Amino acid sequence: MARPITAAPAERLTAVVADILGTDWTPPVSPDWPAVSTNEAATLELTLYPDRLNNRLVFILAPADEPDAFGRRRYAKYTPDLTGHDTIDGWLAHGDLTAVADALALILERLVQQPLPERTVNTNPLEREREQLAKQAQELAAHATQFAAGLVWSQPVADDARRLVSLAEQTAHTATRVDELRGSKSTRR
Repeated sequence: MARPITAAPAERLTAVVADILGTDWTPPVSPDWPAVSTNEAATLELTLYPDRLNNRLVFILAPADEPDAFGRRRYAKYTPDLTGHDTIDGWLAHGDLTAVADALALILERLVQQPLPERTVNTNPLEREREQLAKQAQELAAHATQFAAGLVWSQPVADDARRLVSLAEQTAHTATRVDELRGSKSTRR
């Protein structure tokens, strides 16, 4: 017998995270992944999404006013005990999320209290392109997760699929540029 779902998994988890972060943080406006909370006073954003491959949660703290500052991010991960659930999605949908609030609070406290790395000016074109490629790959992965969630939750997915195609094309273009800067010849099929 299927268990009833009262809220989307992202909404359930962001409610727990919002209680931990407190009123200085604005919770996400979208009930989808990735969930992004913001702290205007500290100009920070906290992104949260499930890593389905490794059955864990990923937290990314970044400057809110520098969306392309890939090198200024801090990361944290939490792997919950999925006993009684087949996947991280099942745990997020039906698990006792309040039972892990203390562990999440410790992780988030440490993540938020660490200073972000200083911004460095990178004049090496290869390094700049590699940073851009890493950023695009991360965005592609986040949108792929959102697309997969839409499939699972029977939500419309055509717009997400078009966005994935666009992101994949941008990523392929940047990857080609990185290969060219490295001196590798691209083998297109």
